[in-house]
Amino acid sequence: MSPLSHQPTLACETCKSRKRKCDKALPKCSLCASKGLSCRYPAVERRTHHEPQYPSPQSSSSSIVSPRNPAATPSAPPPNNFPPVFYLDWKIFQGCQVEIPKPILPLPPNISTLIGNAETWEGIATEYFSTTHTWMPIISKKNLYEHIRNPLGQIRLDYALLLLAMDLICWVPDRDDPRTPTYLAAKSFYLDLEIQGFVSLQILQAEILIALFELGHAVYPSATVSIEACVRYGCALGINWDAKFPVKRPFNWVDGDEHNRVWWAVVILDRISRIGFPCRELLTEDPTPETILPSDDKAWDEGVMPPKCFKVLHQDNPKKLGQFALKAEATRLLGQVIRHVEAPSFGGSFHAEEGRLLDGALRALVTVTQFEGQNHSLDVMNQTAMCSIALILLHEAHASSNSGTSEYFERIHRTKHLTTLVQNSAEEMTTGGEAPIRSCVKAASPFITIFLYQIATANLRRSRDQKVDGPYEDFVVIKAALRVFDERWRASGAYLKILEAREVLSAC
Repeated sequence: MSPLSHQPTLACETCKSRKRKCDKALPKCSLCASKGLSCRYPAVERRTHHEPQYPSPQSSSSSIVSPRNPAATPSAPPPNNFPPVFYLDWKIFQGCQVEIPKPILPLPPNISTLIGNAETWEGIATEYFSTTHTWMPIISKKNLYEHIRNPLGQIRLDYALLLLAMDLICWVPDRDDPRTPTYLAAKSFYLDLEIQGFVSLQILQAEILIALFELGHAVYPSATVSIEACVRYGCALGINWDAKFPVKRPFNWVDGDEHNRVWWAVVILDRISRIGFPCRELLTEDPTPETILPSDDKAWDEGVMPPKCFKVLHQDNPKKLGQFALKAEATRLLGQVIRHVEAPSFGGSFHAEEGRLLDGALRALVTVTQFEGQNHSLDVMNQTAMCSIALILLHEAHASSNSGTSEYFERIHRTKHLTTLVQNSAEEMTTGGEAPIRSCVKAASPFITIFLYQIATANLRRSRDQKVDGPYEDFVVIKAALRVFDERWRASGAYLKILEAREVLSAC
C-alpha cells in the first residue's frame, strides 16, 4: 500500500470554514499547528486515519510489544514547524518577530519508561546535583525543579531529554561497553527532536552532558562529533560571546547566567578535546577582557543575584570568584597554553618569557582554587584539573624541547607535586572506611583522567631521560590511579592501553 494512501484528500474543517488552503498534514495541518487550533478532517477520512506513532530508532527494540506487520503502512513523520526564514533571511526573522514553535507531541514510550514519573525525576535530579553539578554546574536548580514539579505531572520533550542525559552522565560502569540502552536512547531522542525542529537551551545542555559522557568513556568519534554539534547549536541559539542577536533574551538574571555557563561549558569541551587531537582547530573564540565570568555557584543555585558580575582579567580580589568561574579562568589560560606550545616561534626569548608568565598565572590560580575549595584530595583534583592539565602541557612542552627553557621547566615540573596529590587521594579512598573506591570516585570529573594521562606520559619521559628510579615509580603510581578511575570513566582504561604501548616504545 502506498504511504500516501492515508493522507486526507479533503481539507480540514478549520481551513474549510476559513476558506484557506489546507496542506492536509497529519496529525495537524500547518495552519492549525501554527495557530494552536483544533484540526479535524471529515469523518470519512478519520475512519482510515491511523494515529501516527512517534518514530525512534530505538522503538524497534524497546517499545514494540507485538511483531510489526510487514504490510502495514508506515506512520507519518512528526511535523517540523521550524521556520526556514530563521536561516534563509535572519533580518526578516527578527523584523517580523517570528516565533519558533514548540512541538506538542506525546513523550515516546521508550523514553517514558527510562525516565519514569515525577518521583523518578526527583531522584535523577538529586543524584545529578550531588555529583556532576559539583564540577560542571550548568543546569539551574531553580528552573529545573520548577518544571519537574509541575502539579500536572507533565514534562516537555526537551526537559525529558535533559533528564535522560542527567541520568546518563551519572552512570557508573558495570560492563565494558558504555553504549548502554540509556545512551543509545538519548542519542536517538536528540536526533528525533532535531528532526522536529525543536530548539531550546535544554537540548543543548543535554547534548553537553552526552558529549561529556562520550569523552569520559572514550566513545569516539561520537565525542568529537557531539562537541562540534554543541558549538554549532550554541551559535544557533545566540548564546556565544560574539553573537549579534540572541534567539531568545534571558527572562531574568538566573536565566542569563545559565546561558553564560552553558557557553563556557562548550568552550571547555572545545579546549579539552583539542589536547589529544591537535589536528582539529579550535571552534570557539577566546574570551575577551569584557567577557563575563559565571557568578558565584551557591548564589546562582539559590537564585540570589550577586552585587556585581566579574569579567576575565578583572583586577579585584579573585577569591570572590566561584568554583566554576575559576574553572572558566583556567580554561582561558589553557587556550593560551595550547597556542603557546604550538607557536612557530617556540624557543625564542619572547616565547620563553611568555611561558614563564603563563606558568605564574596558572600557579596563582591553582593556589586560589585550592583555597576556595575543600581539603579532600579528590575535591582538590576536581577543582584544579583544568589548571593541572594546562601546567603539565606547558611544563612538558618546554622540558622536553632541548631549548634554552628546558632546564628551568624541568626543575619546576608539576609532575612530582601532582603525583603526591594523587597518592594522597588513593590513600584517603582506601583507608577512609566510609565507602568503597567505586563510590568515592563517583563524583570525579572525567577531566581527571586526562591530567592523569598527561602526568604519566611526563613521568615516563623523565624516567627515560634522567635514568633514575623516581620518575618511573611515579609513573607506576599514576597507572594505579588510572585503574581506580576506570571504575568511573572508561577512558582511563583506554589511556592505560596507550601507556602500555608508550612503555614498550620507550624501552626500544
